[in-house]
Amino acid sequence: MTFGTLPIATVVPILIAQEEGYFEERNIEVERERINGVPLAAPQLASGDIDVAAGSFGASIANSISQDVPIKIAADMAQHYPNVPGAARVWAREGIYSEDATFPEIADAVDGPLTVAHNAEGGSLDYVLGRVLTAYDMSWEDVEVNEIQFSNMVSALMSGDVDACIAPDPLGLALANNANAGHVLYASAVAPRMQIAAYFFGGPFIEQRTDVAVRWLEGYLKGVRTYYEMGSYPDDEVATIINEAFDINKQAIKSSVPAIPNKNGRVNQDDVMRQQEYHACRGYVDNPVERSELFDTSLLSEALDSVGRVSEAEAAPSPDQVRQWGENAPRPYTPIGEISELPDFPGDTICQ
Repeated sequence: MTFGTLPIATVVPILIAQEEGYFEERNIEVERERINGVPLAAPQLASGDIDVAAGSFGASIANSISQDVPIKIAADMAQHYPNVPGAARVWAREGIYSEDATFPEIADAVDGPLTVAHNAEGGSLDYVLGRVLTAYDMSWEDVEVNEIQFSNMVSALMSGDVDACIAPDPLGLALANNANAGHVLYASAVAPRMQIAAYFFGGPFIEQRTDVAVRWLEGYLKGVRTYYEMGSYPDDEVATIINEAFDINKQAIKSSVPAIPNKNGRVNQDDVMRQQEYHACRGYVDNPVERSELFDTSLLSEALDSVGRVSEAEAAPSPDQVRQWGENAPRPYTPIGEISELPDFPGDTICQ
């Protein structure tokens, strides 16, 4: 089977499953293919050229599904949990950053709107920015939004072209190390239950190769659970596996706040639907799709029947466990700080 992904550490449970032979013992050979995000890979998923793609939900995916492109979310890849640091953060440039400064205080440090960069309009970090503004009673008039590739964010901060960036680790650490940017807040502080990324299955894989799809999920689930046993990114073996697959610096991996997968592969469907609601209210989604059109749960359920389920309490790490990972990292993770649940998000102000 063909697995499409960006070169990102978040897919390490797949790499571990390959390393441990979890796919091989299920007679699956995984061929990894570089993609540039799920939206661009949607035609390949629909045609069967790629079976599974790793990435974040966004407006363009909802629009593709509404146009009958056969792709569905089949399993969790990473999500936020309350009181746990998340891999995505807001960073501010040197000159306006001060220790413990809030997002509004950073905004007050510039003349005019705060220039904020993320990687894609209608993407997951666009959703994060909407929640940041809501959490601090701010509006779109308070910011100027720039769409910048992750690879260009360091130079944009250093030059002063942008004041702040939203980016995941280990890129965030590069912003700190190379541009002397400062950590303002975690995305998980304003989106504490956000579905960050997922595994998207193509229609042909679901319908025509169902047995392979289930066995792939079995291998993935075993990879997730082994990832936890190994100790996440600070573990040298985990960092080595990621480094050998994607040539990401081992020290950067060990220092990064890790993405957090669910041990049962459970997707936070409610949050994905809320993300779609946000993108629709912002005008990015033309025709919102029903829950049944977005998700396939039958394959994961069958895989769990085989490998076994863990309790909901055990399916995600506790804050103490993540804190322990931080203590094992080269530098302890920055505390998460105050949490904003935002139960009424998105509201009228942010939907302008």
